[in-house]
Amino acid sequence: MNKRLIHSFALLLALTLTACNNNDIDTKNNTQEEEGPSGAKSGAYAKIGSGANLVQFPKDLEKGIVFATYDRGDIHENIYVNSREAIEAVQNGEELPSGTVITLEGFRNGEIEHYLVMEKRTGWGSKYSPEERNGEWEYQHFTPDREVAEDNIGRCFSCHANQERDDYMNSMDQMKEFDLGEISQSKSSSSETSLASIPTEHWKISEIAAPMNDAKDVNKDSNGLDDEEKAKKIQDVLLKMYLQQYKS
Repeated sequence: MNKRLIHSFALLLALTLTACNNNDIDTKNNTQEEEGPSGAKSGAYAKIGSGANLVQFPKDLEKGIVFATYDRGDIHENIYVNSREAIEAVQNGEELPSGTVITLEGFRNGEIEHYLVMEKRTGWGSKYSPEERNGEWEYQHFTPDREVAEDNIGRCFSCHANQERDDYMNSMDQMKEFDLGEISQSKSSSSETSLASIPTEHWKISEIAAPMNDAKDVNKDSNGLDDEEKAKKIQDVLLKMYLQQYKS
């Protein structure tokens, strides 16, 4: 009887071990089906570039700052950034802030060919796999008419992926070296241009207070000047007034 009892116990133990082993195999198979090469569940990551619709064509592009240009044969490219603060951040050794928009304006033989836009927003890119993600950047391709182009945006991620240390920018060095003083100079030039467009043919030149009287011949009677000379002197005075106000 003891032999029969021992035999029954051994058989029960063998069946139990077999069942446990089968459960382990099933669990392992299920895990392999659910997990990809990076350990993520199947379907957990979005298709790379699927967030491109978040990027809109930048408003007031022409008011942005062109911090880099490239010429390659019949290709010319202007690279815009939408804010002075972005350049200042980079030059201070800080990360580009959320809201930064970089736009590549591409020309071929002098004709606009495309716009490539990359925009950074907090939380963007979090649905992509770690291997594909470009920080918090999304990309979009626009036609010369500034409409969304049919394109594989995934290649933008591939192109910028190797620039992780430069916040995924291919023109980081140019932004670091950009002279922000050029912006002030361009503003002065544009102000001078706008002043030149002011009609002055009916103006008369009279005595100017001492602080503004830099030129000895400013006080000449307007009757002794032709229209061109009179307009030039008036514009010079207006420009000095504007610059004085700008400095203060």
